[in-house]
Amino acid sequence: MRQLIILASFFISSNLLSQTQRSIGIHLGIPIINEKLADGFEYRPFQLLFYYNFTNLLKGKKNDLFVYLEPQLVWVHFSPKRKKEFEFGANLGLEYRLNLSGQTAIIAAVGSGPHYISAETPKQAKGFIFSDNFTLGLRQALGNSGTDLHLRARFRHISNANLKKPNNGIDSWFLIFGATKEIGNH
Repeated sequence: MRQLIILASFFISSNLLSQTQRSIGIHLGIPIINEKLADGFEYRPFQLLFYYNFTNLLKGKKNDLFVYLEPQLVWVHFSPKRKKEFEFGANLGLEYRLNLSGQTAIIAAVGSGPHYISAETPKQAKGFIFSDNFTLGLRQALGNSGTDLHLRARFRHISNANLKKPNNGIDSWFLIFGATKEIGNH
């Protein structure tokens, strides 16, 4: 999956980039299903996600296929309580929009990217990891304002590709709320 996303980004020419309506946004990911660790703790990551789409690979078509970049800051809380930890990184991905009307779309997205995790757990070593995301949601435009509201569900898997042990990965499910704003047609 990581190789597919990287290859797709290389095929995007500067001509496509210059002719695409882009948008930026911010989302908040609230964990709804958390990984239960062998030491009795539950891994609860809260995400602050920034969003920027580069280009629409289906420009001029009924539906859209955007290439996006998503920098992430994550605060990790454990239950029962212990020291708070953090994650940070960025994902590159593809987001397909099935436009139901001019105002509403169903979104399906896949993304992956390098991250850092400060927590050492029985399932995952701290340090360099990859974050893989699979997302399904709704986008609702607010009239002709260029602002869209988003409601998404996301499955995320983090692991380090066996660069360090342990590497069993940590899985989480999120409910994501946010908004994006178009920044122009270039």
